[in-house]
Amino acid sequence: MWGRLRAVATRAPEVGVAPDAGGAKLAAAGVASVRLAGTVASALSHLLVYRISALLWGHSPARAVAFLQHWSVCAWRWLGLDVRATGAPPRTSCVYVANHRSYLDIPLLAGVLAAPFMSRADVAGWWVVGATARLVGSVFVERDDPQGRIRAARALARRLATGSIVVFPEGTTGGQRLPGPFHPGLFRLLHHLGVPVVPVTIRYDDRRAYWTDESGLASHLWTRVLAGGRLRAVVHIAAALDPRAEADAESLTHAAYRAVCRPIEELGELL
Repeated sequence: MWGRLRAVATRAPEVGVAPDAGGAKLAAAGVASVRLAGTVASALSHLLVYRISALLWGHSPARAVAFLQHWSVCAWRWLGLDVRATGAPPRTSCVYVANHRSYLDIPLLAGVLAAPFMSRADVAGWWVVGATARLVGSVFVERDDPQGRIRAARALARRLATGSIVVFPEGTTGGQRLPGPFHPGLFRLLHHLGVPVVPVTIRYDDRRAYWTDESGLASHLWTRVLAGGRLRAVVHIAAALDPRAEADAESLTHAAYRAVCRPIEELGELL
């Protein structure tokens, strides 16, 4: 599978930064423009082709996820991501719980894991992103609304009946060495459902990949990612945790957190 995905990724052209120091800023802007145009055009073309397929054969979240994975691997090259993975996704439905560094984590994990995400409710209204998230069966949660959290819990249970999903238990991106605390509510539900929990750890080779509140998304994407050199990333997929083997939700939360932290503690924050 990885050979086929890498072959897809190499179809986008390699874009380098011109060595002329005097025109460095202009060259960087040109690189950023090409990469941004390629990323957006690729997303729109994948979305269009999927919609045509839905008209012909009907809507299928599984097919939509396959399109998302294909686009994500293409996007790695446009975004300048050099990705590899250790471990393998399980063959059965599960909940992937991952640390969260950046919006780059989305195409990174979608390409590796071929699964939709649990996301905050407002993402459903985002241009292109929101439409794609709805098509692949993402679960949206209104965090400040107790009834919204209940609806999200039910939607998550329905999703797990047919496929896996990726969740960021921190609830936000962070720039600290280790992940922030995991929200316990998710793990109470997972302990109740008894569905396998697969810890996933993302490590980049440069902190410029990290997106925090220090800059807006557009500014960070343009100046730190698109105009810069390549970023290497590794996705560590750990063995699945069985919630039934944990005494309670608190124990499951702790086990998942420790498993996500382990590659960082053993190998370092950065590659």
